[in-house]
Amino acid sequence: MQVNWKVNQSGAALMNRTLVLNLLRGEGRLSRRQLAERTGLRSSSLTYITRDLIDQGIVRTHGKLDRPGAGKKQVLLEIDPDLGWVLGVGIEGEAASIVVLDCKGRVIDRDRLKFRDSFELIPQLLKNRVDNWVARHGDPPGQLMALGLGMTGVIDPHKGVVLRSTRFGLSDWDLGQALSSVFHVPVRIDNDSNFAALAEAREGNARGIDNFLHLLINSSERGAVYSVESLGSSMFINGELYRGSRFGAGEIDALIEKGDYDKVTAEQLLSLATSDGPFDDALRGLADHIATTLAPIVDLLDPSAIVIGGNLSLTNESVIEHIQNELNRRIVTMPHREVEVRSSLFMDHGVSMGAAIAALDEALITRASTQD
Repeated sequence: MQVNWKVNQSGAALMNRTLVLNLLRGEGRLSRRQLAERTGLRSSSLTYITRDLIDQGIVRTHGKLDRPGAGKKQVLLEIDPDLGWVLGVGIEGEAASIVVLDCKGRVIDRDRLKFRDSFELIPQLLKNRVDNWVARHGDPPGQLMALGLGMTGVIDPHKGVVLRSTRFGLSDWDLGQALSSVFHVPVRIDNDSNFAALAEAREGNARGIDNFLHLLINSSERGAVYSVESLGSSMFINGELYRGSRFGAGEIDALIEKGDYDKVTAEQLLSLATSDGPFDDALRGLADHIATTLAPIVDLLDPSAIVIGGNLSLTNESVIEHIQNELNRRIVTMPHREVEVRSSLFMDHGVSMGAAIAALDEALITRASTQD
């Protein structure tokens, strides 16, 4: 068998650049020596990589590491925040949450958008909203480098195609192409729960947890009552998002029996979003149902934690504690097994935050891969 060493070397070089960029994003500023310690790369290789990233305008020097008695001060490196910005969008029924990040991953702004038109009009609607946002706030440093969008449904993230979305009545729609033709930047499309789980894993309440389940719960207004209409899940297994053989892992909404528990009032919605809010019988019914839904999934996958997100904004400590207790009571008993239930750090903008993080990954990797 003939091995294409040039292709393999090119792939390894890009992987090393991606590793360096991810470390700089996570840590903010690091010296070359610190990067060498964390990556295990040889000093000569790391010097070549960082010099190339600096030449491309992706990374810049900024200050020196001050360690008394450590000899010559080490120059610190960081991703240049003036390189550009990315946009993350989370679609929720008739509304969308929007997050704008700079190239260091810092939030520039958050916004919300309501729409009642055909879903096919979303690309141009988003473009108009971004143009209006720029007109109000002024151009951020750099240029728009990438866009991410998360929505309910089965998505092929590699092709950017919506394979099926019952909620929006879509099938085999190339949303990625539709967006890129309007914005003219790289686009990342994925299931909403997958993006929300990515946000928790990278920046939220699942950092450092290799095996966790993310449950996305969305509600929509129906007069004086709010209806819990969407339940989706995503799984991180051994530190990696598990998608399934056809990108359908976590699609549990159709399996969930509906009942009175899926209706909450505005007052109960406020209680769910208040850490020390009251916990009445109606909320107990909802909490019991969430625990019942999670139990077989936990027995199947054996995660160490559950993170609950979505626009339902579940932060009521009594509700979370009840879900955790009921869940652990229902699952198979094992020695030292106690599954922790946590609320999302991002709640109503978790999907858009994850979409923006994925867009930033795409932007930096695309830029870094343009090496000679």
